[in-house]
Amino acid sequence: MGNDDNQVEALKEAILKRAQQLAAEHEREGEMTRDKIIKDTREKIKLMEEKELLAAKVQADREYQRKVQASELHMQAEQDRNRWGLVQSVLDAVEQQISELYKDKELYEKMFRALLKQSVEKIGHVSLVAHLNPEDLNRLEKDWEQLVKECCGKNVKIRLSKEICDCSGGFKLVSEAGDIMLDNTFEGLLLRKNSELQRLIFERLFSSVNGKGVHING
Repeated sequence: MGNDDNQVEALKEAILKRAQQLAAEHEREGEMTRDKIIKDTREKIKLMEEKELLAAKVQADREYQRKVQASELHMQAEQDRNRWGLVQSVLDAVEQQISELYKDKELYEKMFRALLKQSVEKIGHVSLVAHLNPEDLNRLEKDWEQLVKECCGKNVKIRLSKEICDCSGGFKLVSEAGDIMLDNTFEGLLLRKNSELQRLIFERLFSSVNGKGVHING
């Protein structure tokens, strides 16, 4: 084999060797690239899983807080119902006591006289008409003028109306002109004092609850 042939063979071997080296390098780079891709993909999957877990935790926390708030609102509503039930029971007891007061005629008459005097002083010395319930009308009609003099003075004129008042006790006073009216029936007194009674009852019953005052609508 001549020198030219030897050189050609040597060149072929060199080219082949270089090609094998390049192929090996490309293979190594390919494996490295593949490994990097796999690693990056795993990291991305892990990051996505962590985000999903975090989102699920946040959602679970929100759901828990929602349930806690709903439970607290339910408990508060139940407490309010119980408190109002207690207040209503006390108000019912007050009405019962007033009913018992009416049955005690001696005590009731003292209260009636004091209330009549107070009413006249509030309205002023004008001509008035009194409306009573049927029982009081029958019981007081005979001595009405004397009762008025004893309670309010001889200059006060209060005519006793034959028109009965639908009430459990007390009276309504109306001016003869019809421009003034004072409702001092038991029902009228309770209605005017209702908010104040509720406030006092709440303060007595619940002022120490959690160290806070209780607010009501009524």
